[in-house]
Amino acid sequence: MDYEKMTKKELIVEMENLQGIILDLQARLEKSKTGDGRKSQVLALLRSHSSISILEIAETLKVSAKNVSSQLTYLRSDGFQIFTDPKGRKVLVEKKIEETPETEETPETEEMVDIEETEQDR
Repeated sequence: MDYEKMTKKELIVEMENLQGIILDLQARLEKSKTGDGRKSQVLALLRSHSSISILEIAETLKVSAKNVSSQLTYLRSDGFQIFTDPKGRKVLVEKKIEETPETEETPETEEMVDIEETEQDR
């Protein structure tokens, strides 16, 4: 946009438009900082219910079930353990996983290595 060729009135209108865009971006940034994003809302609902359906989450947040499914995918990729119970309801399992030293191998790991080596030998 060539501001030098604009009239004073056009410049004022453009400035107001840009101010609106800036305010919107600032609001979005603040919203993401405070954790009020959709993903945080879904996580809060999972934490406050022992189990909850995608439809219940969608109705509570007034969004589509597809949006809720996407948010669940994002939460899983962030490391949250979200499972589906036999009734199709979502369950968040939050437990602290104890770290084992890297040099220590568990029997399961050793068994997996043996299986892989056996398959490669064939």
